[in-house]
Amino acid sequence: MTAAPAFSAATRPVDTYEAAAAPLPAIEWVEVSAGPRGGIGLRAGTTVDATDVYLAGHFPELTVYPGVFTLETIGQAVTAAVGYCAGRLPDLHLLRSARFLAPLLAGDTLTVEASVGPVGEDQSFDVTARCVRGDGVHAATVRAVYRWPGADGGNA
Repeated sequence: MTAAPAFSAATRPVDTYEAAAAPLPAIEWVEVSAGPRGGIGLRAGTTVDATDVYLAGHFPELTVYPGVFTLETIGQAVTAAVGYCAGRLPDLHLLRSARFLAPLLAGDTLTVEASVGPVGEDQSFDVTARCVRGDGVHAATVRAVYRWPGADGGNA
C-alpha cells in the first residue's frame, strides 16, 4: 500500500485553472490557505453574467444561475486549488448533500468558502462548501467527496 498523497503547498491555482475550467469557465479567482489536519481552505468567486451563452434559455427572461453551475463552480475551485496528482485532476466522486437556499441572478457575485481534505489513503478528500452572494445571503451549502482517479480512470 502506498502512502496517501498530501496537498502540495506549491500548487498554484493559476497553473490548473484552464484544465479545470474547460469548456465552462465557472470561477474568476481562487485563493488557497492552509487548513486544519493537512487540509486546505479555499475561497473562489465568480459573477453571474447575463450574456453567458450557457445561461440563455435556462429560465425565460430571467437570468438564474443554475444549481448545477454552482456545483461546477465549486468543482472548478477545488480542482484549481488541489491541482494534479500523478498527472490527473480530481473528479467529483460523491455528492453527499446540496442545499440551494437563495437564487443567484444576473450581476450577483458568488463566493465559495470551502474546507478541503485532508487526503485519504484512497486519494479522496471531503469538501464542505458554503456559497455566499455578494449581498451576504447564504446561497448554497454543499458537502461532497472528490478523488483523483487511478491511472485507468477508476479507483486509485
